[in-house]
Amino acid sequence: MKLLVSVILLIQSIVFAQLDADRPANAIYKNFKPFSTPRTNYRPGSVYRIDKNDVKYFVQDVKSIKSLTSEESTVKGKMSFTRVELLECLNIDINQDFIVTEVEIKNATREYTEQTNVDLVLWENDVVEILVVDDSSDYYLIRETVMAKEITYRFDSRTADNIVTGKSNLKEKQAGEGKIVDYPLSISKRFKEPKRLFYLEQKIGLDPYPED
Repeated sequence: MKLLVSVILLIQSIVFAQLDADRPANAIYKNFKPFSTPRTNYRPGSVYRIDKNDVKYFVQDVKSIKSLTSEESTVKGKMSFTRVELLECLNIDINQDFIVTEVEIKNATREYTEQTNVDLVLWENDVVEILVVDDSSDYYLIRETVMAKEITYRFDSRTADNIVTGKSNLKEKQAGEGKIVDYPLSISKRFKEPKRLFYLEQKIGLDPYPED
């Protein structure tokens, strides 16, 4: 039984790794992923872990890792989502593993950390030894985030045709005579205060420079 469980977990880890490898690249905010829900926690400097059952746990906001901010005005471009991410973010289910959609982030703020500060805190000051204590979990540091009070997601016709549930949540833009709308369906989210929408992670361990 233990051998069977180990094999299943190994297969799961391979599948998740392959999904990340197959993920289409973002045109903006390279390698960023969406938070499952907009949030005010999980600032850059936060650490979380994913256990052997693929369950995510918050570990600690490492206060000594400083975060800086950059005001980026309105940002528009293509970003990729997995089927699960789209369902979590927008309650829309789609009949494909990935989609690439256009997002428009109004008055975006980018929060980021500096590598020298991260290295100093985690490895030179040995803070990582307090954080990484479960050999069966993978640990990640939030390096950057994107936050805003308003974001719009736009979907092209091909993606719209593959929506299984949630299409009624989208607003449709009608094309004028003789014109085509590239992204006819959209949904906007607005918040009373800026919320973190996307993040860039870095896998961490006891060794700052693990061998491949």
